[in-house]
Amino acid sequence: MPEMKEINISVEIGCELRTVSLSELEWERVQKGQHLSKEVVDCYEGEEFTYEFNFNSGQHKGNSLVVTHDDADGFIGSIEDAIIDEQ
Repeated sequence: MPEMKEINISVEIGCELRTVSLSELEWERVQKGQHLSKEVVDCYEGEEFTYEFNFNSGQHKGNSLVVTHDDADGFIGSIEDAIIDEQ
């Protein structure tokens, strides 16, 4: 059975990178323009935050990737502006 790859999508928020891991199936859905939302818990200056990665959301016309944290926008832009690492 072939090994499933993970695709890591990273964006800079503040001075740090925030990364979410997608399965091959999730990445295929995103590349087809389908909506996907995934959360990651990470720390910043000792405080825990939940980062929500929204791909192809209808709420953010013209922006294929929006990352929010605690009801604040951290990144608004294009998936092509992210660092994409296919492992």
